[in-house]
Amino acid sequence: MTTLSTSLILASGSLARRVLLEESGLTIQLRPVDVDEESLRRACEAAGKSLGETAMALAEAKAVKSAERGEETDLIIAADQILDLEGEAFAKPKTLEEAQNHLRTLRGRTHRLQTAVVLYRGRRKIWSNLAVPELTMRLFSDMFLEAYLEREGTTLLGCVGAYRLEGPGVQLFSSICGDHDAVLGLQRLPLLEALRVQNALLT
Repeated sequence: MTTLSTSLILASGSLARRVLLEESGLTIQLRPVDVDEESLRRACEAAGKSLGETAMALAEAKAVKSAERGEETDLIIAADQILDLEGEAFAKPKTLEEAQNHLRTLRGRTHRLQTAVVLYRGRRKIWSNLAVPELTMRLFSDMFLEAYLEREGTTLLGCVGAYRLEGPGVQLFSSICGDHDAVLGLQRLPLLEALRVQNALLT
């Protein structure tokens, strides 16, 4: 359970992340922020940062922006995730056609999800974690792909890789290696331990 001594903020509008935290018994406040992710990605690329470092920079930017709207005692959780296919980054698709192209490219191949999570106390970073689960898509048919896109529709436009593992998207895969929560966007166990260290949770 969350103690009443501090506000626990999620700097995200992600339903999956919110559900993960609430299912864990945490009481959170939602404080989504607007970050120019594309510009920050380009700056990280120009600086020679890895995709993992870029995901971490994006998570940190979200936390800092959220902190500007709160109190110095707030505990702020922020996260970002980049799909990494052999060093090539995939952003969220903008159209269903783009989602279809992403899935065709990923089909039969293994990709990684660079999943960064940070915890801030006000404007100060006090903890961070990077998890990199690996996922292999099976060689599904074009017929299956069409049916999947029709069923999921525009919900896929909010998903890196154009799939929701917590839904029918699990049928796209032949194997998954790594933290399941990190695939969904927020590695809970290390985060919960960090919150206990901060005395934000009962021990």
